[in-house]
Amino acid sequence: MWTSKAVAGLCVVAALGLTAHTQPSGRPAVTGAGETGPPSIAPVARTMAQVGGPDPVSVVEEYYAAINRHDYSRAWDLGGSRFARSYEQFVAGFADTAADEIRVDSVTGESVQVHLHAVHTDGSTADYAGSYTVRGGTLSRASLHRVGVGGFSRPVPGGVPGALDPAVTQSTIHYTICVRGWTAAVRPPSALTEQLKRRQLAASGVSDKNPAHYEEDHIIPLELGGAASDPANLRPVPVARARVDDRLENSLHRAVCAGSLTLPVAQTRVEEGKAAEVRP
Repeated sequence: MWTSKAVAGLCVVAALGLTAHTQPSGRPAVTGAGETGPPSIAPVARTMAQVGGPDPVSVVEEYYAAINRHDYSRAWDLGGSRFARSYEQFVAGFADTAADEIRVDSVTGESVQVHLHAVHTDGSTADYAGSYTVRGGTLSRASLHRVGVGGFSRPVPGGVPGALDPAVTQSTIHYTICVRGWTAAVRPPSALTEQLKRRQLAASGVSDKNPAHYEEDHIIPLELGGAASDPANLRPVPVARARVDDRLENSLHRAVCAGSLTLPVAQTRVEEGKAAEVRP
């Protein structure tokens, strides 16, 4: 049975990678530490010859079997090319993925309904449900959302303030934080953050304890994988300062989703940018 540490969700598409060498064809092929994925996790792939043709289920299963054996060239040909701007970006997305397990729930024409269980190299997991559309023997569309809602978080490495959402890693950015509407889907209710802000201000040493003068801010912002509801990642910030922080956060988010900055580096930079702030 699957276990989940994932939280909230919305529509996503899959993409995840390691180190590359060049094939005779000129396209990079990628290999990890071994040529096959973990036998206890990797789904059994049915080849086209075995199923007598490229039926939708066999295409989805072969796509994930290719990912688990680190055959990213094969996964790219099966539809991965539609889920990333380049082959290199597609491959790089799998750097912290240990294995993916796919379960097919039903098939309606070209649409395959699935559950996906992703295991990350740090031991955390995330679960998704949704569908793949298969046309012409390849994946043409993916629509997945996270399932297994919970209040899980993990500390920021190095013991610095803040907390992280374990389902957001470098390998999942293109179907979590880089999906339009992500922050709105995971943002905690305003009633919760308002109550927390009042408690934090009351316990603080600041003279101005008027809640209207503060915004309850995520130290590691949601758009960079911060934990949504963990009090360790929330604190009141003067409204004017919060607007300055927003500009920094948005800039770093754009860089991460464009591939010019890794998620861990962006998280470090936002923490450094906020380190000098006076905290109630």
